[in-house]
Amino acid sequence: MTGMLIQSAADFHGRESRYYSFLEGLNENNPDIAVLAGDIDSNPSFFDFLEKVEIPVLIIPGNMDGRSMEEETAGFDNVVFLHEKIYGFNGINFIGAGGGNPRFDRAYSITENKWVPVSDASADVLVTHVPPKGIMDRMALGFHIGSEWVKDIMETMKPRLLICGHVHEDPGYAVHGKTTVVNCSIGRKGKYTLVDVDRKNDKIEVNMIV
Repeated sequence: MTGMLIQSAADFHGRESRYYSFLEGLNENNPDIAVLAGDIDSNPSFFDFLEKVEIPVLIIPGNMDGRSMEEETAGFDNVVFLHEKIYGFNGINFIGAGGGNPRFDRAYSITENKWVPVSDASADVLVTHVPPKGIMDRMALGFHIGSEWVKDIMETMKPRLLICGHVHEDPGYAVHGKTTVVNCSIGRKGKYTLVDVDRKNDKIEVNMIV
């Protein structure tokens, strides 16, 4: 496989209409995998949504989600709670760092069934809730509220792609070094973001759906 289509979103904040729009997108676009980058809100509408999704769903908590989400989604065979974990899918490694202030020094490799120091971890896609400091993290008043730790990890790992959310006012994408940073926050009017990773031609295409 030379490419992978990822459908991603962050900041659902429990709104049923946002789950529905994301599900519509899954049915229309047939992505390979779904990524939910935090502030999801594990309520009944969310679990109804998960029951209708057949592809793998990678989830990290946001600053407004609890760690109970891991236990609450454990019964879904297609859901991977990615926080502090490494997950390989079709030759692409994902690593997750959820919450509003992520900071850890090792992650559990689901594929290898062992703990790996973050400094030694290899990831093609880094999934965080907060953006890296200074990149896709600008609030309405101009303040940058991203994470220095996320930026340091990104610059150390050099993943092809970083998927984040949190900052509703700054959806979109930017390239930093070798990494395409995608803020997939659906904010007030977004639905989801499609990311097409073409490894054969070394290209990443981003399409935000509003």
